[in-house]
Amino acid sequence: MDRSFGIGALLAVAVITVSGATPVLGRDGSEERTLPAPDAAGLQLVLDGDLLDEPAGITLRPRVPGEIWVTNRGSDSLTRIRIAGERITAVTRTDAYAEHFVALPMGIDFSPDGARFAVANDSGNEVRWIDFRINPERNVYFRNNNFMGPTLFDAETYALAGQTKAYLDDWPQPGYGHDAPDSWPRDDCPVEYWSVETGLCMWPREGSHLDMIHATPFSTAIANITENVFLVLDGCGSRDDENRCLGDGHLALVDFNRDHGEGNGFHGDGYVHRYIDATFTRAEGFPSGIVVRADYAYYSDTGAGVVRRVDLDSGRTSVLVGPWHPGPVSHGRHGTGAIDWTYVVDSPGDGDSPPVIQAWVESAGSTALIAEAGTRWIMPQETLSEYAYVYGSPLVDLVPAGRVAVPTGLAASDAGLWVADGASGTLHLVAWEDGSERRTIETGLSGIGGIAWSGEEGALYLVGDGAVWRLVVPPAG
Repeated sequence: MDRSFGIGALLAVAVITVSGATPVLGRDGSEERTLPAPDAAGLQLVLDGDLLDEPAGITLRPRVPGEIWVTNRGSDSLTRIRIAGERITAVTRTDAYAEHFVALPMGIDFSPDGARFAVANDSGNEVRWIDFRINPERNVYFRNNNFMGPTLFDAETYALAGQTKAYLDDWPQPGYGHDAPDSWPRDDCPVEYWSVETGLCMWPREGSHLDMIHATPFSTAIANITENVFLVLDGCGSRDDENRCLGDGHLALVDFNRDHGEGNGFHGDGYVHRYIDATFTRAEGFPSGIVVRADYAYYSDTGAGVVRRVDLDSGRTSVLVGPWHPGPVSHGRHGTGAIDWTYVVDSPGDGDSPPVIQAWVESAGSTALIAEAGTRWIMPQETLSEYAYVYGSPLVDLVPAGRVAVPTGLAASDAGLWVADGASGTLHLVAWEDGSERRTIETGLSGIGGIAWSGEEGALYLVGDGAVWRLVVPPAG
């Protein structure tokens, strides 16, 4: 497959101008425009222009009719679009620490209540190659270290809370591949951050993120299961002795559990289950897609040119590393919990510190089960509540190689599964049961990234040619 054109070229080839649709700019940088009539292919241009920068993923916000969110891979930002009748308003926001927490975002999905969302970051923590000068150890131990994974946000506070610096500016917090806890010694704490009242080093909050699990670098898709539980595609896979990605990726389940509040840094109640046999190969520059339906996950193995279905409730779960704390593991909780390792009862220390992680694996890990994983063993990057592999989950190639050149976005409808082609701009509707082709639609676009289905409108929202589009799907026949 020729991948010389990634999404940077494929989905940003043109800025489309529509007669009578000149945007009106607001004081907050938002735009207002009118939804145009469909073109010959049935497409309606929702948004193009400067608010978008290599758009990739797209989702509809539950319980908020007409609200659409889009990821911008080119600028580590998110665009919120609201449609009311023919009136469109859109605004793009960038978090102060987006170079890490919204790094080359490819996928986005909401919790069922629409209050929170998580993004999939197609990054190895390059942090846009910032030159860290305040704490230069970050250039060695933090930057480009694959300390990366999905990030959780509140839809109302995203890029508003915790904005303690400007995007791409230096970080004031020290970090040897992890973030400094509030228990940092007073002699090492900058005077402006020392709190006499608490006797702690109160580092500035790191943006608006609610939580992050650093287990799945180079992720190109994400889908919610329930509350703060998400599926992601890990494009990194196994690592070599220097922690470099080998690219034998897979599907993974990530439970943030209770969040740590905006801009804080406790991840110790989260857990990761790797569906290690649900293989995935990342295609550089292209988003992928995940859909959850009943007990099954459907995902685009974009690099292999296949859409796969995996039974999430089957297989053998092997807990390689158990909890760092006494008592059982909590699953599926939400709301704000601990904010920093400093305040945690029975804390092992800074849970993001490599020595603490190693001690956790040695004390709570199963030597036999880790040995069973063999070369597929991936050392955790932070101390978690549980770290497991799921083996032998039934896997089916629902859409085999050769049917769709570059399968990217997926969307669920009652009629079947929609599959987007990143190479041709064709949309395929396939049967849930056997993947048989039910219909195809030629959009006229050069390629499509993420897609989202609105059952109420009978329409697909999609990203293609650097813009966001709406396509009312005509009745079959």
